[in-house]
Amino acid sequence: MTRSSNLIDLDSHPTARLRAELDHRTKVTPAMLHSIDKQGRLISVSDAWLAKLGYSREEVIGRPSSEFLTPESRMYAIREVLPAFFLSGRIDNVEYQMVCKDGRVIDILLSAVLDKSLPEMEAVSLAVITDVTAFKAAEQQLILSEARYRELVESQSELVSLANPEGVLRFVNHAYARHYGLQPHEMEGRNLFDFIPEDSRAAVAEHLRIVCSVSHSVENENQVVLSDGQVRWMAWTNRALFDAQGQVTTIHSVGRDISDRVAAERRLQESEARYRLLADHSTDMVFQLDGDLVRRYVSPSCRDILGYEPEDLIGAQPMAMAHPEDAPIVTLAFQSMLEGRADRRSIINRIRHRDGHWIWVEAQLKALKDPKTSTISGIIGTLRDVSARKAIEDQLQEANRRLQALAEQDALTGLANRRYFDEALLRAHAHALSERTNLALLMIDVDRFKSFNDRYGHPSGDECLKRIGGAIKDTIRRAGDVAARYGGEEFAVLLPGADGSEAASVAELIRLAVLHLGIEHEASPNGIATISVGVTGLTGDSSCGPEALVRKADRALYRAKERGRNTVVIAHD
Repeated sequence: MTRSSNLIDLDSHPTARLRAELDHRTKVTPAMLHSIDKQGRLISVSDAWLAKLGYSREEVIGRPSSEFLTPESRMYAIREVLPAFFLSGRIDNVEYQMVCKDGRVIDILLSAVLDKSLPEMEAVSLAVITDVTAFKAAEQQLILSEARYRELVESQSELVSLANPEGVLRFVNHAYARHYGLQPHEMEGRNLFDFIPEDSRAAVAEHLRIVCSVSHSVENENQVVLSDGQVRWMAWTNRALFDAQGQVTTIHSVGRDISDRVAAERRLQESEARYRLLADHSTDMVFQLDGDLVRRYVSPSCRDILGYEPEDLIGAQPMAMAHPEDAPIVTLAFQSMLEGRADRRSIINRIRHRDGHWIWVEAQLKALKDPKTSTISGIIGTLRDVSARKAIEDQLQEANRRLQALAEQDALTGLANRRYFDEALLRAHAHALSERTNLALLMIDVDRFKSFNDRYGHPSGDECLKRIGGAIKDTIRRAGDVAARYGGEEFAVLLPGADGSEAASVAELIRLAVLHLGIEHEASPNGIATISVGVTGLTGDSSCGPEALVRKADRALYRAKERGRNTVVIAHD
């Protein structure tokens, strides 16, 4: 763990000085610190500790530090961490989860030393805490994304990479590495600016700054230096990926070598003969249109791409082969160039192959100007089949859609998660107010679940929650109803349009469904797992806010617990 410069050196300070230093710096250190006595009670906490967890100093001093850990972290500390701590006198970077005052759970790293040199206190522990919640979430998301990403991109010929905002390469596919004459592992960890000529680095840095400031793809062309010293032109499509806080985590790049195209454009400016020689041998289909968008030249590559002979295409307009849905976009691109609103355009659209099927093509277009008058005389372009690349892009979009669905789902029960439920509640509440319709809310809690976990263990507890979640999901079947795991052993159900009697009926059906599961629970008077349900609702003439609606359902749930559990209680104003 990296120590802040104004923190205490845990190894070199004598105990008395350590304690005095801690008391003195508690209110000024930016770090999360706490000190506990031999009974594990908090005797000192820093302002940063209080700010992170949302407590005042009066609320925490004298309380056991374990009260601020999740049950899992508390058990881990008791069983594994503390025995080793009291033997060695220190621990470093132990992973825990702490619970904030508002119920949020944060991931932390904790390091501590034990000092037994104060006779009057017997032992004092000083801990330094680092919040790593955002890091762990981003790390897990990146692991999942990279696994899916690798499957989709490793077999394609396009150059694909992932880099951090500073340009450090985190991933390159084999095509990328081959292009530079290296292996992927030889490039990952290096900065992409290492492969860019020095006089081009400022322009590339500015381009990446723009990429990180927008939410769409941005194209760029620049030179790169290969491992043998060769300089090549590349065309890149770059897009920034953001985390939940809107911070850029990764720059996604797809590139291809356009050195041949750049060289062709330069030679075209020098000599029509040299241009035709290059075009006739290009793997891309090269074409030239006059001011009326009639083809005047088509390279032999049209045989491989479209299945036609050059003479079949010369004299006709390209719009005749465009897909009806894409024709307006293609027409607009051509017109913008003929009218002088754009010198270059890149368009992707569908064209009918000679055998009748549609292929996706990418056209790079450039306006042709009279060298004397600068008037636009036509368009020259290259065409390539990108059907395979388009299919991979579609697969990537579908993978991202599935990933978004997973982000809204509770991993254990398969129900909606808390985040999705909160958003659904806001939407349903706004709709109920605007349309003056009913909205019912059920808050459900598994009775004596802590005793269940203590008796049968957490794996059995997880299985219990999964089965109860399944029973809830199977009971609500209307379109628009939402069942979610609200947190821990608590569930929530939204019933848009349901009145009080309908909501009470659904709640009773859920309670009976859980009973019928017959999950063994020795600590329950019934001998099996049961639930308590609090029911409330919003009528067409009510103005109760969503937070108040949750509080009412929670109070009804509390009354259900007071009445002996395994029951349904309806909230009344």
